[in-house]
Amino acid sequence: MKRILIADDHPVVRLGLHSILSRDPRFHVVGEAADPGQLEEWLANAPCDLVITDLSMPWGRRPDGVRMLAGLRRDYPELPLLVVTTFGNEEVLRAVLKLGVSGILEKTSGLPALIEAVDAALRGGCYLPPELAHRLRRREKCGARLTARESEVVRLLAHGLGVKEIADVHRRTVSTISRQKGTAMKRLGLTSDFELMVYARAVGLSPSGG
Repeated sequence: MKRILIADDHPVVRLGLHSILSRDPRFHVVGEAADPGQLEEWLANAPCDLVITDLSMPWGRRPDGVRMLAGLRRDYPELPLLVVTTFGNEEVLRAVLKLGVSGILEKTSGLPALIEAVDAALRGGCYLPPELAHRLRRREKCGARLTARESEVVRLLAHGLGVKEIADVHRRTVSTISRQKGTAMKRLGLTSDFELMVYARAVGLSPSGG
């Protein structure tokens, strides 16, 4: 029986994943985490064969997003990581794939896709929905693009965190975060925080795109 750990800041999502996976006798959910800190605590105390994690869990004391995944890859290089998210931002998703995760699954996917993704991850493969794989493979169109780090800052701002909060969580200086925010706005031709939030919603970096 394969041991699975679930991490998501939405209780309904955790409950749904737990319920679906528990129906399959091959799987056993060993725990649930609501933020990156809880996820690290579970991993330190409960061995598992697969982590299914949300990308965005911004309310904990530890970094989420790409930095969280990078830390997991560093500390548990052999542990398969399946990312379940609704983010559509291609720069962030490409950065996630470069970390060597075992797949990205959209939260709107059906039961067959979830089981297929879990099976692929446990076999050592990498699962991507066909439409997402096509989007990430296609040649980028011309136009303004944010770096993955800039997208991370915009995502956290869209979730309501301030510049100082982001700096504290990610252990960067306030000036660094402010500079990344300013660079992102200049690159996109935006002049206000309101315009930045509109952009975040449009590209899937807002809370509604969690």
